[in-house]
Amino acid sequence: MRKGPLAVPSLAAAAALAAGVCAVPAQALTPSPVVVAQQSPGASLPTNVTLSLKSVGRFFPEVTRVVSVGPDRTAVGMPTATVAVVYADPTGTRKVTISVDLYRTAPVAATAFQQAAKASRAVPGFTPLTTPRIGTATTGGIVTMGGETHIGIGVLDGRHAVGVTLAGYDATPANTASLVALVRAEVTAADAVLGAATTPHSSQPAGIAEF
Repeated sequence: MRKGPLAVPSLAAAAALAAGVCAVPAQALTPSPVVVAQQSPGASLPTNVTLSLKSVGRFFPEVTRVVSVGPDRTAVGMPTATVAVVYADPTGTRKVTISVDLYRTAPVAATAFQQAAKASRAVPGFTPLTTPRIGTATTGGIVTMGGETHIGIGVLDGRHAVGVTLAGYDATPANTASLVALVRAEVTAADAVLGAATTPHSSQPAGIAEF
């Protein structure tokens, strides 16, 4: 997830932001500065840890193509494996990026998630996004740079992190609600492949993060 202007912890394990506070791979499609302490994408995760184009289209119908699939090169820390997928509308002006980063242990993943959230909050113009608690920790934010708005949510769930970022979308309540719903679906998809955290998911608001 480059991931949008945020290092969304999909971070990984993510990041949008990567935005999300998580973030966006497709360097050519979403150029933006990301501050990370250490990068090591590791091996590639299977693409079935991310949602299909059809599934993403249920939340954002204008997205009709996959433009990039590869490692999450903005993952923070030392993940053992990562993947980042960028989906876009026909013109490439609106993009959805999903990243998943897998770490050796849950504590290692938590440390990376915290680092990514901190880096995202340091991005000029960053605005925290209040989100429901998903997984073991959730963070989110909004940044507008170069006339383009990035909205990202990052979720930590055990030893993996998920990041989903919108680029080119206005930060409207409707778009934010669709993003939250997409994040929930993506976390469920990743959990099905990588295993869910032992901590139950909660519907209580998490704010920016509890780190």
